[in-house]
Amino acid sequence: MLTDQIKLAAIFVQGLRDADWEVSEEVIVERRGGAPGADRWRAAARELVARRVSALVAGDHAAARAAREATDAIPIVAIDFEGDAIGSGFVRSLARPGGNVTGFFCDFGDAMSELTKALRAAVPKARQLLALTDGEATEIQARALRETARALDLAVDTVALGAAGPEALVDRVAAARVAARVALVVLASPRLESEASRLAKRAIRRKMASAGAFIRYAHAGGLLARGPSLPDTFRRAAAMVDRVLRGARVADIAVERPPRFELVINLKTAAALELALPSGLMSASQHIVR
Repeated sequence: MLTDQIKLAAIFVQGLRDADWEVSEEVIVERRGGAPGADRWRAAARELVARRVSALVAGDHAAARAAREATDAIPIVAIDFEGDAIGSGFVRSLARPGGNVTGFFCDFGDAMSELTKALRAAVPKARQLLALTDGEATEIQARALRETARALDLAVDTVALGAAGPEALVDRVAAARVAARVALVVLASPRLESEASRLAKRAIRRKMASAGAFIRYAHAGGLLARGPSLPDTFRRAAAMVDRVLRGARVADIAVERPPRFELVINLKTAAALELALPSGLMSASQHIVR
């Protein structure tokens, strides 16, 4: 995860260079990262606000909330694929945010619809989806998943990661259900992403298909994943910060959707689950993990 953060920071810096900024001379970029945690983000936000930085870039929902709590004056560009821009109180409208926050937020209805369709195509025997949640961080995603799955005649239950270890959780789910007819959907939150490998491996061992609402899940061993392209988003975030640095008012910069989504399929996992994936699903994928 830390390596991923460093790579995304480098993409953001390159985006500023592409906008003709001399990084380290005209503009200085400082990164705060590490293990997920709201307290860490609050401390980092307060520190940076005290230093009167020109703009804050927040890379997830917890970071965006911490930044907003720390200042209502410094421009904030949020990359939040877990929360709702309006429902979270960050902006008044998508077209005219009206405050000091703008950025990139998902259309969860569309995102969950496409993920559900991909999973249904991969596992046609599945009759029930089990959404793995992380409390408030994934509430809006779970709601969107229920609504879109209903249209495909799929039942949806939710189970919270809570204090249970991921292996124990998957074991409990598999023991209570017919694994071949249940598919696990791992929603997006920093904590769930940190457990991606353990969840995916345990699901394979239990012969349960699993999908993730973030791209890394398929690379970690999940059957498939569909989510926003973070490199593309951080590149676009640099363009948004460029506008702020050149005098644009954040209140007038429209919230954007992720510039690109990617479907990733793990063929090794499909083979382990003895699934023959349809050609249409394969051709729709942007990446294949072999």
